[in-house]
Amino acid sequence: MLSWSAITDAVVFTADQGYNTGHHGVWGKGNGTWPFNMYEESIRVPMIWNHPGRINPGQVLRPMVSSYDWFPTILDWTGVTPPPASKDRPGRSYADFLRGKNPRWQNRLYFEYSMVRAVRTENMKLIMRTKDWESELYDLEADAGETKNHITNAAYSKQRAALATDLERFFHRAGAPPLENWRTTTKQDLTVYSR
Repeated sequence: MLSWSAITDAVVFTADQGYNTGHHGVWGKGNGTWPFNMYEESIRVPMIWNHPGRINPGQVLRPMVSSYDWFPTILDWTGVTPPPASKDRPGRSYADFLRGKNPRWQNRLYFEYSMVRAVRTENMKLIMRTKDWESELYDLEADAGETKNHITNAAYSKQRAALATDLERFFHRAGAPPLENWRTTTKQDLTVYSR
C-alpha cells in the first residue's frame, strides 16, 4: 500500500457530465431536452490525472472509461484491497494504463438517465428509451455529429440487436430494474411529464 503522502500527491480532474453549448440546438446537459438526450456532448467528460513521480506527464491514454470505473481504479491505484461487496459493482480498474502498461480493455460504456439507457462502443451508440419515446442508433464512425438515427435502418439490424442484448445484460447484472419501471424507480420531479 502507498504511504498517505504518496496518495495525497495525486490530483484527478474530471466532471459528472458533459454540456451542450448550442450543439444539436441544445443548451444544457442530458436533461436539456425532452426526452433526455445522450449526445456525446452530454456524456463526455474530461479526465486528467497528475501524480508526480508515478505518472509520466504528457500522455494521452485511449481507453474509454466511465465514472463507474473510478471506485475500482482509485482502490487499485492506492493499493487498497476492495471490499468483498465491490465485486458486484459495475466498473473496472484502469490503473494499469496510468502505470504505463497496456492491458486488454474492451472499449464499451453504459449510461442511464431516468427513462433512457445507452451503450457506446468505439464506433456505435445505441440509445434505448421506454416505449413512450423513440430510441436511437448512431454510427459514430460515419456520423460523429449524431445527425442520422439508424434505429429503423435494416442495414444496422445486427448491430442494433447485439447492442440491445449487451445493454440489457449490463443493467441486469448491475441489479437495475427494467427500464419500463423508471417512473417508480427514479426520484426526480419531472413536471414536464404529465402522465
